Parts: sequence; C-alpha cells; structure tokens
Amino acid sequence: MTEGAAVFHGASFLSGGMTMHYLHTTLYVTDLEASVSFLENWTGLKVLRRFSMGDAHFAFLSGGEGETAVELIQGAGHSDVRYAGLSLGFAVADLDGERARAEAAGLNPTPIREPHPGVRFCFLTGPDGLTVQLMQKG
Repeated sequence: MTEGAAVFHGASFLSGGMTMHYLHTTLYVTDLEASVSFLENWTGLKVLRRFSMGDAHFAFLSGGEGETAVELIQGAGHSDVRYAGLSLGFAVADLDGERARAEAAGLNPTPIREPHPGVRFCFLTGPDGLTVQLMQKG
C-alpha cells in the first residue's frame, strides 16, 4: 500500500497501516430538541444517548449501536451555527412519497433531481439550515 493511501471497507478503512472506523459527525445546534425531532422524523435515526456537561447538551443519533452517528451539541459557546455546503445523505425506498410527506409538513423540499438514470434525490432543510438529502437508487 502506498504511504497515506486509504482502502475503504464499509465504514472502516486502512490509512497508512492504521485501521480506523468513522464514528460520528458533530453538529452544533441552537435548539437540540428541534434538531433531534427533525432527524428522527426525516432520516430514521434514533437517539442512542443524551447527556449534559455544564451548559452543553449532547444527543447521539444513529441507525443502531455501532453504526456511524450524528452528534448534536447545543450550548458550549456555539450560538452562531452555519452549515454552508454541508448535507447529510440518506437512502429512501420511496423518494416521491417522502418528498410529498415533507411538502405536506411545510418543509419546502427541493424539486427531485435525476443526475443520471437510476439516481434521484431531493433536499430538505431543517433547524439551523441543516440540509438532508433523500436519495433513491434503482
């Protein structure tokens, strides 16, 4: 293996001879409950654990124990939250149905795009401008 090269095996990969596993992505939020509700309702993620340290409140959401998680943090001196260029992508079985559900909930999803045959997606915007991509392949 070339120095610094990475070989991916699911969420685990080898980098420079060291095995690593992608654990979580941290997002700072202004309203923890609104962000948890949005992710649970629109991505299927569930809260694995919650805790607080001082004025910081944490929630870890995932598809299951041992899977890559989204860590949400409210407080800890982070009140100016921006997600420029960031989106979280999720596979769905029925993109048209999920987009219609989002539209009925007032989320104003983007139009469905089909960049090439067999891949369709749209975006939803949640609390603090967090963008979620819903994608259907097949």
